[in-house]
Amino acid sequence: MTTLFVTHATAMSARPGGLQVCTREYIETLRAAGLDVAIEIIEHDSRLLTRVRQRLFPVPYPDQWRPSAVDQVVAAAVRVGARLVCLNLVNLAPLAAALRQRLAHGTRIVLLSHGLESVDTLHTIGSSSPRMERKIGRQLVEERAQRRSIDHVFCLAPFEAEIERWLGARAVTALPRTIPARDPLAWTPDPNRLGFVGTLDHPPTADGLERFLPAFEQIAPAGLRVRIVGGPESAGRELAGRFRTAEYLGPLSDPDLEREAATWSAFVHPLFCWARGCSTKLASALAWRVPIATTPAGARGYAWRDGQLPMAETPEAFARLAVDLAQPAAAQRAREQVAAVAASSPTITEVGGMIADALGVASARPEAT
Repeated sequence: MTTLFVTHATAMSARPGGLQVCTREYIETLRAAGLDVAIEIIEHDSRLLTRVRQRLFPVPYPDQWRPSAVDQVVAAAVRVGARLVCLNLVNLAPLAAALRQRLAHGTRIVLLSHGLESVDTLHTIGSSSPRMERKIGRQLVEERAQRRSIDHVFCLAPFEAEIERWLGARAVTALPRTIPARDPLAWTPDPNRLGFVGTLDHPPTADGLERFLPAFEQIAPAGLRVRIVGGPESAGRELAGRFRTAEYLGPLSDPDLEREAATWSAFVHPLFCWARGCSTKLASALAWRVPIATTPAGARGYAWRDGQLPMAETPEAFARLAVDLAQPAAAQRAREQVAAVAASSPTITEVGGMIADALGVASARPEAT
């Protein structure tokens, strides 16, 4: 069976961000499900008139594609004989209604969600923000309307699957994360180093650091530091200026990041709100086989059969866990558990089988042949 994978070019770029990581994983798992994936890239509508219209008359999910996009997708579906059309990212969900009227009878529309926008909007609403309150209300209404034209939604975490059902999605499947296949880092831990990687102005990430660092500062022994990697630089420098236990390293290339992470006693992943999608950086840390401190919200979307991932639920407990993992013996025990978690996480083939079962198509799994 052929599926047309519709996406913006940004999601297909070589950037190491979460959007690109999840996009590649969706393509790999669709192929593992036995589907012949044809990729159709639609152009982002960056015309001045479009930008002005959205600024003056904002809508929750604006049309982010040129007017010819629907014709382009329909023509591509006919050309490759697609029986499935997969829309990559919720930002393309508004296309579903227009495509439903134009696609051949029996063609199914599948949404590959990276997370609902309304989930993160909730975390940006202050104590008194009528504009943001109106925005999230409009987002929810629009998300509900979009699901009427979508046959199946795949998402990255079980809690979002429940929200999708609440919004009225016809069928929903949460797909667990897979761990990249790579050699573990040559771990040479420094007991004075913990590490953090993330987008520092992402509201859930910023919230996690703002709650963790003050608690950590109160109990951290002299010399123990959290070495922060990511951008923007203004946010990183601001954290380093406020907290004596924070050292900002800036954004690093992948090779430089791996050399740096190999010296961390533990990767700290403080996340105390249930953000959209999943945290792709956690998969990187699992692949590195370094000790990890995370939270239930931080590990959303991950599943494993063996081992225990070190977790804490409050900033104070998380700070104690981070301090404990700076001790060599505790770090080594945690590393062994992390290795077991990584080794027992689902494979691309297993997740592909879940997609095949959900869609009722022939899987490429060996046992299906």
